[in-house]
Amino acid sequence: MLNALGSTAISPIIMNAPSTNSPFAATRFPSAVRLFANRLKRRWKSLKIGNRDDEIGVPLEPLAFWPERPSTMLANAPGDIGAVEGYAFHTRYVGSTGGRISFRVVLNDLSGSKGYLLVSINGLDHNGQPLRPILRKFSVGELLKANGRIELSTTALAEHTYAVMGTLVDSDVLARDITITVKGADTDDAYLARVEAAKRGFLSAPGEGVLADIIVQRPPSLEFPISQMCTASQLSEKQYWKICRLMKEKPTSHRKQWEFVYIIRSLAHHGAWRAGARGLGFGVGEEPLSSIFAHAGCTIVATDLHADDHRADVWNNTNQLGADLQKIYHPRLCDGDRFLRNVSFRPVDMNAIPEDLTDFDFTWSSCAYEHLGSIEAGLTFFEKSLECLAPGGLAVHTTEINLTSNDNTLDEGNTVLFRRRDFEELARRLIAQGHEVMPITFDSGDKDLDRVIDLPPYANDPHLKLALMRWVSTSFGLTVRKRR
Repeated sequence: MLNALGSTAISPIIMNAPSTNSPFAATRFPSAVRLFANRLKRRWKSLKIGNRDDEIGVPLEPLAFWPERPSTMLANAPGDIGAVEGYAFHTRYVGSTGGRISFRVVLNDLSGSKGYLLVSINGLDHNGQPLRPILRKFSVGELLKANGRIELSTTALAEHTYAVMGTLVDSDVLARDITITVKGADTDDAYLARVEAAKRGFLSAPGEGVLADIIVQRPPSLEFPISQMCTASQLSEKQYWKICRLMKEKPTSHRKQWEFVYIIRSLAHHGAWRAGARGLGFGVGEEPLSSIFAHAGCTIVATDLHADDHRADVWNNTNQLGADLQKIYHPRLCDGDRFLRNVSFRPVDMNAIPEDLTDFDFTWSSCAYEHLGSIEAGLTFFEKSLECLAPGGLAVHTTEINLTSNDNTLDEGNTVLFRRRDFEELARRLIAQGHEVMPITFDSGDKDLDRVIDLPPYANDPHLKLALMRWVSTSFGLTVRKRR
């Protein structure tokens, strides 16, 4: 029956028939073990990212796999090639980063009296080889009772692709049209649909309780910076271009450059960046900010993980760890003598800030506290960083924000994705301690560039919003003044 449709992608059982040379023969057993281990690794990666209950269904064209062939389920269905017996629908294959993938099929204005519909989820692995399909059979009576609504789901594996297919067997079923949606797919359309749904949903919700006046509904701006995320409109502001000239960089559509601009602009706007001010940087890597602040006459203590710390390996391997003054010095931004007078380096674990780091006028970090092991560790760091400030001092820290879920997220590991609710929880804690949280906007932008989702392997420009596993993230800056 499946072979009647003529697609190798929909006959996985036959293509996966065992070879006469058994993979479990003694001479090939190590390869079989490695294969099994790799499968387990991929399955674990797929399962650990959590469920997808909070996602919306993304429309799929029901006849996209064979657009030239008509469906035998649709009366007068268009098609350039003759119908294949039993062919009802077959979507295109959509990618997954793991977790649950669910297809919903709706057969509108259904009629019929005999036979059944065989529905399958077909999959292709990362090498393009067919997987064993998930099959379900629906009688005409079942279809009519369910008003033509069918749902199938399975645990999808990372780097695999999936499609849903329907085949009529000895049936006279007809439908006016077919609509199919998928949850758990990770295509360009799916990522964007989740971003747009979040903009209309949890990101636009007003603040509650003590946050009623803190959460504001306004586009982010560098002219009057508050706590805000990276958006395309800020890249065209005069303040963005002015600070890029200060950094001696060409303006780009990259969120990392935006983070540096936001930190500098927020410190300047709120009066913390000035000659003679003392600044403390966390996880500075090889960023340019220490040199910029030193050139302006600030006294800076730059910190990062000790190079011997095993957690620093990933940054050492990518030349991003600021292990000494030479690595964090940028000659184009500051005279060498002035830099050495104004900047000192100290290895610091952000999860255990030394108690003697106190009385600074400002602290900052650029996408660092999402790497502390968990969401709670990141929130705790932000709280502890305020203890390093003198009364009235300013903390400006950027990190990752989850743009597609206020529920499921990466909440532990080498990188975490903070949700809106995490920033709200942090704001409540800080307000309760008497600190001033600058107003927060969760506006994610409305320009064309705000709808570009950078997919792995990532580009350098544009790179404002990116897909991280099944979520979309961007940079978010939070600015807080210590109680006076």
